[in-house]
Amino acid sequence: MNFSNWREYQDEVASFFRRQGCDAEVEKKVQGVRAKHEIDVYVTFFRSGIKCTWIVECKLWKTRVPKEKVMALRSIVEDVGADRGIIVSELGFQSGALDAVRDSNITLVTSLEEFERTTSSSSSEQQLVYADSEVPIYKFPDDSKPQHLLRYKDYLISANWGSGTISIINPISRAVVRTIELDNYEAKSPVTGDRVIRKYPPGSMAIAEGRLFVGQVFSEFLLVIDVETQSIVKRLHIPGGGEGEIAASPDEKIIFFASNKENQFYLIDSATYKYHAVQYPSVGRGCMSISVHPDGSRLYIGVQRGGLLNGKSYFGGNCFLAVYDLNSNSYVTTIYLAEIYNGRSDDATPACIEVDSEGEKIYVGMLQSKRGICVIDAISNEIVNDIRFEKNEYNKHFEWVDPLSVKIFGEWLISLNRNNCELLVINKNDYKTVKSYYLGEAPNGPRDIELFDNEVFVSYPEKNGFVVLNLSLDTLNKSMQPTANASAALRRYVAR
Repeated sequence: MNFSNWREYQDEVASFFRRQGCDAEVEKKVQGVRAKHEIDVYVTFFRSGIKCTWIVECKLWKTRVPKEKVMALRSIVEDVGADRGIIVSELGFQSGALDAVRDSNITLVTSLEEFERTTSSSSSEQQLVYADSEVPIYKFPDDSKPQHLLRYKDYLISANWGSGTISIINPISRAVVRTIELDNYEAKSPVTGDRVIRKYPPGSMAIAEGRLFVGQVFSEFLLVIDVETQSIVKRLHIPGGGEGEIAASPDEKIIFFASNKENQFYLIDSATYKYHAVQYPSVGRGCMSISVHPDGSRLYIGVQRGGLLNGKSYFGGNCFLAVYDLNSNSYVTTIYLAEIYNGRSDDATPACIEVDSEGEKIYVGMLQSKRGICVIDAISNEIVNDIRFEKNEYNKHFEWVDPLSVKIFGEWLISLNRNNCELLVINKNDYKTVKSYYLGEAPNGPRDIELFDNEVFVSYPEKNGFVVLNLSLDTLNKSMQPTANASAALRRYVAR
């Protein structure tokens, strides 16, 4: 888009918001608590019956917008009681301005055209379709194929491999409230050889300060999406591209991205997007999992290859867990996770990492491994147990079950075992299975889980939707017969 003057730019910004179904007034005078302000574009709309107000400033400048303008907008937003402030600037923002929006309700937009493309991709709710099959499932109306899941406040965020989109879902109404399209790319059809346009699929995700960081697989970028406006606000070029695993620090100041292509991970400032790289230890290469300790002191990286057992490398995979101290910015240790059979390392990979801060345990779900879930003491960094699983009647091809996603649920551990097509509830004290849920069969099985109160959402790509299970507290309590303190702890967890 080209604009001849600032007024044309301002009018186009207002027109954009009107196209989204909002009321937008140009150069509106608004009385605040302390002063009267003239607003470039004053936007109002209703969401869930509640009136929302956004203050928008338009900067068609020849230079980048400085920090002072961001601070001034924050003051105006506070003074008039608006829900959000937005600055639109085609030339972008100085680093101080980017840092100033940290922990704030200010959104910075560097392209009006891009803002409209991503924001307008979907603005109406779509109900997931309930299918009363062998195992009831809530299906997408299109071929979305959901994979990675992430909870954000009261919403479920789904990374959809089939459609190359991100869906924001209301878990109560079972409806898609927003859909965000990822970038397109050009390819050649393997069948006809014709030129085709496809979308990059989304990979791992993390939230920091109202922005969704998502690995855009097969591309050179991490995408940064403003959740409130559902718009792509940054394409962050990372060596090795967007294939890897993402986590956020507890204070949401830092994003950690462990590359599956380059033998290193990146510490990214979530406001300024500046980053630096740290090499994997030893000759480590490849990553399928990453997690941060809840107190923010340590980073755990599941490295696929290159580990050493007592200083020795075996033929095979040699996967390991790297423990990185975020205070000293150095590796504490590596924990060898592969098992040795007949003098050869298995080809296992750490598929997921869940840290239990109360029990000071680390649970590592192992792909292509008979170990199942490896239990590590977070203080000594030593393996203290394995939760091994037997293959069941639905697992026709493998000797292992592939626990791709593991979550803590009060006194229980929830394990999604892909090859067995099952979800297990496990007692964290004795590691015995309390309850098993069959999820139905389909190629490649279920992929990920996320918890909402006592419901667990299971993404099932080839079934194109979610299996939703209600974890009955009464049933679990009777199965486990926990102490009064354990029951109270679970009720407190569910009430959060």
